[in-house]
Amino acid sequence: MKKLVWALSLLLMTAFANAAEINFMDNPAWSTVLEKAKKENKLIFLDGYATWCGPCKTMDAETYKNQAVADYFNANFVNVKYDMEKGEGPKLAEQYQVTAYPSLLFINANGNILHKGVGFHEAADFVTLGQTAKNPETQFFTLKSKAMELSNAQFVKFAAMATQFEDEDFTQISNDYLAKQADIVGNADLIDLVMNHIETLPDEKSLAYIIANKDKIVKGGKYTAQDVEERIIGLTLGYAVSGAIQGDSEEPDFAAVKTILDKYIPEKSFFIYHFFQTQYFLNSKKTDEAIKEFNILLDNTPAKVDFEHLCNAMMTFGPVLAEEGKLAPLLTKFESIALPAKDAKKAYLKDYVKAILFIKAKDFEKFKTIANRMIANPDTPDAIKEDLKSALDQIGKM
Repeated sequence: MKKLVWALSLLLMTAFANAAEINFMDNPAWSTVLEKAKKENKLIFLDGYATWCGPCKTMDAETYKNQAVADYFNANFVNVKYDMEKGEGPKLAEQYQVTAYPSLLFINANGNILHKGVGFHEAADFVTLGQTAKNPETQFFTLKSKAMELSNAQFVKFAAMATQFEDEDFTQISNDYLAKQADIVGNADLIDLVMNHIETLPDEKSLAYIIANKDKIVKGGKYTAQDVEERIIGLTLGYAVSGAIQGDSEEPDFAAVKTILDKYIPEKSFFIYHFFQTQYFLNSKKTDEAIKEFNILLDNTPAKVDFEHLCNAMMTFGPVLAEEGKLAPLLTKFESIALPAKDAKKAYLKDYVKAILFIKAKDFEKFKTIANRMIANPDTPDAIKEDLKSALDQIGKM
């Protein structure tokens, strides 16, 4: 009898151990969810999914059945799943601005969203997301509601989440926050904000101030002079295309963009201006205009355009132009560029660019030919040779 009892106990323990998962309410009436949250004094975790969403299914099969996840979410939240394309789902999707799946929403009993996550999360990351959502000091929408009162350190954390969530209000919020600072690079947190999270600046005075004080940023020790120079380029272009310069115009005022670039980054202005126009025209499906701008870059290398910058542009635009069947003549012109003697050892980059374009196009035979040639070239850096060998190995296993 004792053996039988022991065996039954073991069976029950095993069954419960294997049954760990979040206890979800599945597509219930939303009003009942709010009532339950009020009664139990808990936040709501809402998994907004679509039946065709692969990552949603992986969350179901893996993350939601993890023991630590089940323990934490069952203890701390009212858990509910909604198909966002059926029943009350579309209404909730509109209310909480769901645009991607899975959308992982944390909502209070009054129906106010406090925090969110998007996309597949491993178990440990998902528990961390839940802990972040439960803490008023780290809830995204709570921080957003009082953004102007946050300390610099708190605002940087909010900014990181706003960037991750692609929050449409963040540009204006960050501009307002910086506008009230006595010194926008006055401490390490503000420097981090400027260097990592903002797309543009509140005014031209702020842009000029950062450029004038770039040495102050470098002296902070976290960012190199090159880091700062690259960030200044981004901030200058960001300001040039911002509403402060462009107004409400649907089409960019390219002359206004050029004026700002010439004023604040004159040495880089030519390349950035034509790169921007090429990108804009490609995004707008105006391929002929894009090719015209890109030809200007090709024709002025290396006189006005650094060869390495042109290589980056070729790798950026090349795949799109290849899909349009317009790459070949541009690639021929690129290969014919004569480099000055001081840049002779950079000639390997011509093959490197072609290698990247061929592998992106999955033209593996052409890639193999160029990769082997580069590996045999003494001017090819060792790190690139190792990457090429690794790529060749991966192709060989296919």
